[in-house]
Amino acid sequence: MVLRKFSKVLMALVMVCSTLCWADCHTLDLSVMIAKDFMVVGAKGGFSPNIFYTTLSDRYGKRYVTLHRESADDPGHIMWTLYSEKNGVLDSVIVDEDHKMYKAVGLGEGGVIPPPLKQKLKRRGNVVVAPLSALDEVTWNLVELRKQAEDRPDTNDILFALEPNGSRADFLQWLRSYKPLVQAAKNAGFSFFSFGLMNDADSSYGDWAKLSKDMYDAVGLEMPSQDELKKHKRCSCTPGDALEAAPATPYSRGVYELLKSKGNPQKK
Repeated sequence: MVLRKFSKVLMALVMVCSTLCWADCHTLDLSVMIAKDFMVVGAKGGFSPNIFYTTLSDRYGKRYVTLHRESADDPGHIMWTLYSEKNGVLDSVIVDEDHKMYKAVGLGEGGVIPPPLKQKLKRRGNVVVAPLSALDEVTWNLVELRKQAEDRPDTNDILFALEPNGSRADFLQWLRSYKPLVQAAKNAGFSFFSFGLMNDADSSYGDWAKLSKDMYDAVGLEMPSQDELKKHKRCSCTPGDALEAAPATPYSRGVYELLKSKGNPQKK
């Protein structure tokens, strides 16, 4: 109950901040905050719920899958959805006429048993029930947020705000595991990408210019020039001191950290 009340207060602050920002500029400012246990998609006007995830190995390989969590100490249950399958490989998430995913919490301990999702479809060929990829869910949220502001000049831009993770080498290795997310975003029409760290730990990772290039290399992208970065300058704001005093929970930390994200190469 406390978490729910806090989330409502937090989102109210976010909405006030977003309204003030839109009064000053007209960018969408799509962002993906990536931490070790959850991701959040944000833009002017709101944020997705936290997308909790874990690593799972199944017949489709090792991948990040979405978890449903009821509370901060809940280890989570696997979320499942419907995919089309080609040659034994997951192709794409199947959506309904409103572009909503067919997804449900798995059955049994940890949600390892697939729910009967196929009953919701008339089609049967090449359709499988599989754990929902957290990267697919992030991409879906990005596309949906973009639809709400197609008149903005930066609708194809994404900032990835990353939580520092171990040593510099460990961090870059971890970042490489999100290369499929960048590729999925490119396939969805997003074309400009930038990166930032969520606190001052970037100073311990060495020279920022070199780190920035290595981050782009890690996900298979070419680093844009400074002139190009300036053309895609973001118009962000933070809700100020009210959030500084807010407790960080699994339900608030994503929004909080994304709003106060630092280490953006566009600020260098």
